[in-house]
Order: sequence, then structure tokens, then C-alpha cells
Amino acid sequence: MKDTRLVKILVEEKSLVKLLKTIGRGREYATRELLTKLGAYGYGHKLLLKAQKRGLVERKTVKNKVFNKLTSDGKKIVMIAKEIGV
Repeated sequence: MKDTRLVKILVEEKSLVKLLKTIGRGREYATRELLTKLGAYGYGHKLLLKAQKRGLVERKTVKNKVFNKLTSDGKKIVMIAKEIGV
């Protein structure tokens, strides 16, 4: 049941998948660094908050920076996207 939710996100939210693939599997990104890499500040930040709300990205604050890291569901979506070539 949970995997169908992930596949639905994969099909309907192409830009969210791009964000997750940018974060990658093993690394944490500071929000500004991530948004610079994406090239989309306003829209990219909204996507990041959407991913957090759906449980795909974990965000934690260290000093004055917010770091973003994929959760296990986020890693599954990246893995499925690579398998099917999205």
C-alpha cells in the first residue's frame, strides 16, 4: 500500500522527483546550497517543504543552517526512478 503512494508521487510529481534526485542518497545539503544547485529559489523551497510534509525529506537545524536529508521513503523513490529511467 505504501509503495503505491510512492509510485503515485513518482508519476504525478516530476519536479519533486528531480529535487529528491538532487539531494541524493548519502548526502545532506544546506537549503541555500541545494536551491542554488536546483536553480529555483522560491519554487524550490516550496517543493522542499512539500517533500518534508509528505515524509520524503528530513530537515534539521544546526546553528543558522537548515540541512536536508532523504528519509527511507525518499530513498525508495530515487531508487525506483533510477530503475525505470525517470
